[in-house]
Amino acid sequence: MDRPAYDFAKGRVTIATAPATGGREDEENEACRMYKKILLTLDGSDLSIQAIAHAAALAKATDGQIVIVQVIDSEGQIISQASGATIEPISMGTITVEIAREAVEAQRNSAKANLDAAKKALEADGVKHVSTVVREGSPGDQIVETAEAEGADIVVIATRGRSGFKRAILGSVADHVARNTPNASVLLIRPKS
Repeated sequence: MDRPAYDFAKGRVTIATAPATGGREDEENEACRMYKKILLTLDGSDLSIQAIAHAAALAKATDGQIVIVQVIDSEGQIISQASGATIEPISMGTITVEIAREAVEAQRNSAKANLDAAKKALEADGVKHVSTVVREGSPGDQIVETAEAEGADIVVIATRGRSGFKRAILGSVADHVARNTPNASVLLIRPKS
């Protein structure tokens, strides 16, 4: 029996047929089932949009499902960012819970529009099963939680590829996801030069 073999050359996924090496039929078809549920992370940036083509190629090659997630700030994060983290009383302006709610709602509406546009682009490209999720909170934690909740086989996430001091100071959502996603592979997409 033949089994699929994957060729990831030139940023495209193609399926070729290779002779099976033996074993149970379930094992022979494992490659086809490997990436059936793909979590695509977007944040509205041009860099994150580059990950869409990679997720689409995987989904079309395996007839997989894509769940697109975008994480927005929570009310608590907005209030915390506006108040600053200092011991000294410094006037940072007043932010109310109502203003924080309005900011979250604006982010939610923007995220939904972004996700809807990505979903339409994926469907136009031939991906059959696409859904969207908006989450609130810390991006790294929320992506890991979504991967687990959705039963994702792979997380596709864009990264700037910072290293050293910049990464230590700025942190890396992609690094957090790669280190803390226990049951899914993580595909890091670097910017095209």
